[in-house]
Amino acid sequence: MRHFIFIAVSAFALCACETMPSAFAQSGLGVSTTTTATTSNTAPAVFTPPPEQQLLELERQLSAAAQEAGLGGALAPVMATDGMVIRPGVVLSGADAITRGLAPPANAGPMYWQPDRVEVSTSGDMGMTSGRYVQVITGAEAHQGRYVMVWRRDASGDWKVLTETRIPDPPRAAARRR
Repeated sequence: MRHFIFIAVSAFALCACETMPSAFAQSGLGVSTTTTATTSNTAPAVFTPPPEQQLLELERQLSAAAQEAGLGGALAPVMATDGMVIRPGVVLSGADAITRGLAPPANAGPMYWQPDRVEVSTSGDMGMTSGRYVQVITGAEAHQGRYVMVWRRDASGDWKVLTETRIPDPPRAAARRR
């Protein structure tokens, strides 16, 4: 009997709740389940991920595109017109940044990278991603190191790469012979 009373009181409390979805409403309890929400002509709210998630998703898309189009082909559409590519000993900007700075080395295979850090400014208009990269070289040891990309939102709100920097790891010491 106690269980029946508990279930009846719980059902009544749920039916009295204004936020209860109509799918859970029970018709036999004498409680009206009509909603009083006003209808409007506005579109439903669209979820916009936070800027950090947006940059991580862009990184995933770029990494996937680089498998087919190479680093230059992947970054060209998202490189800012005043963007720069920085490599040890050279800074390239404009069209040179895309054609020469992002050109793969000879015998280059696929390039993989994974961000391990994402930072976004308080205003949400600038961001930075960094992580490790590996450039596979056919017939040789792969190039690997760290990269940093600085991102900026353009006038339309799209993220563009302002600077792309890759620093290779120092060369390994030769193995000692015994």
